[in-house]
Amino acid sequence: MSPCGVVLILAGAYATCSKWINIEIDLAQSGFTYPKPVVAIEPWASERTSLRVKQAADRIVRWNKDSVVKAIRKLAN
Repeated sequence: MSPCGVVLILAGAYATCSKWINIEIDLAQSGFTYPKPVVAIEPWASERTSLRVKQAADRIVRWNKDSVVKAIRKLAN
């Protein structure tokens, strides 16, 4: 994660229970000299998404190449 400018996290319902996603969010927010922005990606046809991921996100986008790329470009250093 150190060399990346943005952290992408899938925001499916399972994400709330994933200890790894929670660790990634914690690292992005406080594991570096400067916090790394988080982009939450909501899966297609998702009815429920992780509130934890959505609250940590600087941008929430749908599973769509253009929206993901646009968010990365907007948030990357």
